[in-house]
Amino acid sequence: MFKNERFLTILDLLQKKKVMRIKDLQKELFVSDSTIRRDLIALEKMGKVTRKFGRVELVKADNIELSFLFRQQENSESKKYIAEIASTFLGDNEAIFVDSSSTTSFLAPFFEGLTNLVVVTNSLKLAIKLDEIPAVKTFIAGGRLRSGTGSILGDISLDFFSDFRADLVFLSCSSINANDVYMSSEEQSGVKRRMMENAERKILLCDHSKFNVKGYYRLCDVNDFDVIIMDQQPPEEIMAVWSHKNVEVLY
Repeated sequence: MFKNERFLTILDLLQKKKVMRIKDLQKELFVSDSTIRRDLIALEKMGKVTRKFGRVELVKADNIELSFLFRQQENSESKKYIAEIASTFLGDNEAIFVDSSSTTSFLAPFFEGLTNLVVVTNSLKLAIKLDEIPAVKTFIAGGRLRSGTGSILGDISLDFFSDFRADLVFLSCSSINANDVYMSSEEQSGVKRRMMENAERKILLCDHSKFNVKGYYRLCDVNDFDVIIMDQQPPEEIMAVWSHKNVEVLY
């Protein structure tokens, strides 16, 4: 198991159990004392976990925002599948907003071959990818770079998106339930909300792991989106509510 895979496994276990003995965590991963120690030190420096008296605990367990690298690797096949469906909404001569989520980053390859496409984003990672596609005119938000995530946030970023209009906006989220869409931070919610205010059509990209995860920062109602694209059919009870709300779901 590679280091980043171990990091994801550790965080996933702690997301479920909140606190674990380091010895138990070591057994779960089948690694040596020195390996688990190095991994936990690295995660502690990132502000993801804390170690105390032979135990390890997830920081802000209900509301953790993982680094971009971790998020991109997590459920990567599902995110590629979602991006492929989302790409069918792309066309020539359009302006689109794309947020800084790991899910929307998988859209980048589908921009190739389009003409006169304008992409406006607050994602440093996506902007770097688009630099390799000369036919795409890319605008990147100013503001504060949130360490490790590639997200550009803050008041400057909000003002930036106020100066643009888009045909489409592609967003992802931290969690979703039958009625509401949530983000892991107030700043992320603010920037995404501003994008939505200035876009004609709003498309949410969301994999199955986001269902009923606890979230604190409400972004919007599910039917504020024109389309929700997922990697699999939502649970029946959620589909029943979405059908009543006339939410269009693709999977």
